[in-house]
Amino acid sequence: MRIFGNCFVAALLMGCAWNIDAGAQEISETAPAVTDELRERAVKTLRDAMVNEPRWVKVHAAEHLLSLGYPQDVAVIFMQELELFGSEPEYRIGIWRVLARAAISPEEKESWIANIKEAFLDENGSDRLHASETLAKLDVVIDAENRPAYFDAAEKGDGPFEAFTRCLLIHSGESDQESVLADLLGAPDERTRQCAAYALRHVDTVSPDTLERLAATWESESGDSLAKVYLLGSLYQHTSDGIEAAELKVKLLRYAQTGNKGQKYEAIAVLGEKGDESDLPTLIALLDDPEADVRVGAAHAILRIERRVAHSLDPLDWLAIIGYASMMLGVGWYYSRRIKTTEEYTLGGRNMRPFIVGLSMFATLLSTLTYLAIPGEMIKHGPMILSQYAIYPASFLVIGFVLIPAIMEMRVTSAYEILEIKLGLSVRILGSLFFLSMRFLWMALIIYATSSKILVPLMHWDQSMVPVVCIVMGIITVAYTSMGGIRAVVITDAIQTGILFFGAALTLSIITFKMGGVSEWFPLSWDETWDPLKIVYDPSVRLTVMGAMTSSFVWYICTAGADQVAIQRYLSTRDAKAARKVMLTSLCTDVLTGTFLGMLGLALWSYFQANPQFLPDAYQTMQSADTLFPRFIAQGLPAGISGLIVAGLLAAAMSSLSSGVNSSSSVIAIDFIGRFRRSDQPKSEKSALREMKVVSVFVGVAVILLSVMVGTVGGNLLEMMFKLVNLLVAPLFVLFVMALFVPWATTTGAIAGGLCSVAMAIGIAYFNLFGLQFIWIMPMALLTGVVVGPTVSLLPIGRKTE
Repeated sequence: MRIFGNCFVAALLMGCAWNIDAGAQEISETAPAVTDELRERAVKTLRDAMVNEPRWVKVHAAEHLLSLGYPQDVAVIFMQELELFGSEPEYRIGIWRVLARAAISPEEKESWIANIKEAFLDENGSDRLHASETLAKLDVVIDAENRPAYFDAAEKGDGPFEAFTRCLLIHSGESDQESVLADLLGAPDERTRQCAAYALRHVDTVSPDTLERLAATWESESGDSLAKVYLLGSLYQHTSDGIEAAELKVKLLRYAQTGNKGQKYEAIAVLGEKGDESDLPTLIALLDDPEADVRVGAAHAILRIERRVAHSLDPLDWLAIIGYASMMLGVGWYYSRRIKTTEEYTLGGRNMRPFIVGLSMFATLLSTLTYLAIPGEMIKHGPMILSQYAIYPASFLVIGFVLIPAIMEMRVTSAYEILEIKLGLSVRILGSLFFLSMRFLWMALIIYATSSKILVPLMHWDQSMVPVVCIVMGIITVAYTSMGGIRAVVITDAIQTGILFFGAALTLSIITFKMGGVSEWFPLSWDETWDPLKIVYDPSVRLTVMGAMTSSFVWYICTAGADQVAIQRYLSTRDAKAARKVMLTSLCTDVLTGTFLGMLGLALWSYFQANPQFLPDAYQTMQSADTLFPRFIAQGLPAGISGLIVAGLLAAAMSSLSSGVNSSSSVIAIDFIGRFRRSDQPKSEKSALREMKVVSVFVGVAVILLSVMVGTVGGNLLEMMFKLVNLLVAPLFVLFVMALFVPWATTTGAIAGGLCSVAMAIGIAYFNLFGLQFIWIMPMALLTGVVVGPTVSLLPIGRKTE
């Protein structure tokens, strides 16, 4: 029953995809598509305007090019503008705005925004209005301690200035400012009403009351004033009713076709935000308008509309997904019917083949997180992450000939029995809690990543749907996982490993073919947006070669020597020699697939740099790095193959969840329920197996709740993995170091070492302790624990447990 959930997901998503495809087909029958020729013409219009037109037309063209993923020469041209006109009031705000958008690092962007803030706060400045508008457009968030100055400025400023400042405060979290901004719609002067309407258009959502006030003000606005067009645009932007929105768009199109320069530009800007392919004939005609700003707006709107055309999976893809899911269902059903004891459920009878178990261990530890995170990291930060694999030979020697023999000597079911034997029950409970917390966060992040990076983008749903998808996916996974056992997990994991490896290799080959060879996607120089290439240790730098190697070494040692998911795989083999083969298989497969994923990330980076039109609306390559791989799978691979790889991604996520739920349930049932059950309450194998399945359900519910919350942690997927999944990896291993390799270890020393290790990990992850980057979480936490634990054990407190 292990893949029953996959079939259910496939059927559910197929219905959604058919609806999307039907809508897209209806549009395509009534309107032209954006051809390569039209796209090139629109981009050329923007580039020509940026180079040849004056002042604000140049600014608008540059901003559009940046937002659409065509950044070439923008920064260079505007650095020249800064040199020539950087002291010119008003226009300097536009220059800073473009340079802020073109910045390649948060620090650089903040330096330009700081200039704009300074101009805003200058009460005698002549360009405060432009500064307030720019800060609002950039979605700048003002810190709570600095907001009083902005409130004061809004109170003292004129109507237009107040409108943009209120919008800025709304973006900063002051939601009550929406009603104050809406009050400005009733201002006596037209310019204030216009700016208020424009500011409200840049607010993500408005209340029904504000929407009613927009409609009433628009109806009462006299004639064909510019304010009336701005009010119409804001009203259309926030109207969700299809029929009403269609009626409003007809009026916008009239202004776009027959209005004056200002009316045309505003109508076009709104169509760029919410228009569709049916608006292309009007926009194409405006590419020949005599006004440069109108031409620029039309070009931008055309290119934005292209980004909103849905790219859904083909029906053949859905057939592949269902066929694959059915095959996995057969495997799961076959093995689940043969589970008779709890040992078979958790360890497969201790006689499984090392090669298959090694592939399963790799698939479990790889998960959808790594499958998406490595290409995403490569795209956003460059090839530094691949240096981690250079340390794998040393990792194998330590794991294979030090850790595995020590673990295999002890015939245990739960890894944490080792801690009790050596250091007592309290250390075992602490280790079990560390493991469960770590594994719960791991599973929660898998659900979140699969929902937010795969399902929601593929279905073209809003990101607000992520929590709902997390809950549904979690429920389905728990429903079938609680029925299976480790044999079904291992066999289906091995199949999924082949599918995922095949998907990475095929995607890399297709990109290479489409771009005309490896030389076309392999950069000749280090991109300036990537992490700088540094070999030696430098804690202040996000990632160095030695830092990546150290972190990778520590992670593998800690995971192999303390994680129930890994130890459970060793214990399912016959001896230490077989367990070493498990680890060797896992490491080799990890290096091979990780390198492919890294190269794939590099290829995707080059592909989307050369073809930004394939990016979703309002995305840039670097900002959407973690979603580019699944996006290419959906629209760049042949029909049928896309479905197979998507099925592999979903199945990989569910396989990791299955393994996590299985191992977590084992720890809870054995280390807690079984340990504290009264001895006069013996249970039959049937009752114990039923109990294990019930525990699996409770584990799944906890993971579902966590998955809804993990998205609040900042950073890309790799950073989220370190801050959540890897947070307790080193503290857990500290306990095993104390149990297996410190002869004088005491219970007190082990607990002190583990807790101090946790404190160090949390300090670096969430409080930037000592200025260290996330890559140092595990090495520093391990160092802290192995220093504190043995040292405290030498003190005359606590006792050594024999």
